[in-house]
Amino acid sequence: MAINKNLIIDSMLVIDETGMPVPPTVRQLVDKDIRELYTRDKSKDKSQYVKECIVIYYLGDPKSPARQAGLGDVEALKMAITQAGLSDKYIPDGLVQRLANRYYAENITEAGKVVENLMKSIHNVNLMIDMINTSLNEKLHSNLTNDELNYVITLMDAVKKQAGDIPSILKKLEEAKQNLMYEKETEVSRGGNQILSSMDAESYK
Repeated sequence: MAINKNLIIDSMLVIDETGMPVPPTVRQLVDKDIRELYTRDKSKDKSQYVKECIVIYYLGDPKSPARQAGLGDVEALKMAITQAGLSDKYIPDGLVQRLANRYYAENITEAGKVVENLMKSIHNVNLMIDMINTSLNEKLHSNLTNDELNYVITLMDAVKKQAGDIPSILKKLEEAKQNLMYEKETEVSRGGNQILSSMDAESYK
């Protein structure tokens, strides 16, 4: 049986019934990066190790809440910091970033990249519309000069243009998700059987 070498979060961080992290197995500790991440935390409860595993998950897992929301690295890190209870000033060091990069590279597929990029596009378009609408609202509640009126009209056109792009992106996203599902269905499982979407608990929704 082939060994799954992907850095899934379950293999990096396991919590027992008391809420304490279970030490990595010998096979996990063979990985230099995972071994260093675990052993450099000298605390009894391994709290920093747990927190940094959360950061790695949010940054590196294509199915993490941050990536599923179409967030970029900066936004994903902010979400991870909040969920892990880290300081707002926390910056991932080279080891954490390397593990996150490995995690991502080993768990993303070409079809998955297309889905992720389209989700980012939708997220960014919505951010842009929010920013334009905020500026537009401020202008509409002020005494407009002729030049400002032309600026407001330009903003309104920009909103319509951005909003009009969303249905097309959503259609492409649905097609990309179907392609991703097809890709997963044609993968060969470790036991040599094809993986059907109904069997795959981690399939995209």
